[in-house]
Amino acid sequence: MSESNASWKIQLVECIHFLHQQGWAPATSSNYSFRIPGESTLTISSSGKDKGTFSVEDLMVVDLQGQPVNDSRKPSAETLLHTLIYQRNPEVTCILHTHSVYNTVLSQVYQEEGHLRLTGFELMKGLSGVKTHESTVDLPIFPNSQDMPQLSEDIALYWDEHPALKGFLLAGHGLYTWGKSIAEAKRHIEVFEFLFDCFYKIKTLGQVADPRPSLSDNFQNRLS
Repeated sequence: MSESNASWKIQLVECIHFLHQQGWAPATSSNYSFRIPGESTLTISSSGKDKGTFSVEDLMVVDLQGQPVNDSRKPSAETLLHTLIYQRNPEVTCILHTHSVYNTVLSQVYQEEGHLRLTGFELMKGLSGVKTHESTVDLPIFPNSQDMPQLSEDIALYWDEHPALKGFLLAGHGLYTWGKSIAEAKRHIEVFEFLFDCFYKIKTLGQVADPRPSLSDNFQNRLS
């Protein structure tokens, strides 16, 4: 393992532990990867590993088709989503995925709308390319699916029409976002999770006029 590769692995594991400590990666959930610029493989979390005790030994190498390279272990079931993101945006070097309470709830409640619209928040400027709180970021919500090839195709079609895509939600599942470095991807996770928290609490407290049903109304409708 080269010094560069070892450093990237240590950085990613430290990031994974941070996400677990925030409650955004409970138990064995979530998956993460990095791709060193110029390399034809990526390093990704292996399947079924507790994120609280995750170590560099729990990372594995796959090719850009998602197949393990000299490794008998199973990569994350969502490896194809990682390979799609790297192929669509060559500047991306790290992809992170979280299962927070807020991103799970909001992606479930707003899945019929197809996106979560974020605007007016100062912290949005922590997202790469966003210069003002007056910007609008539409975070698409895709139906959760075990059919990774079809899900990847659906995301690719959306990306064709929205080339500035900064992340996406899977309904009832969680958030994917990325960056040009591990640090940038981590920052994007923190920004989105803060915004989800704010969004949920604003809707719950009724501080924003919204013609759509409230969160509680949506849940009541699903139970009826």
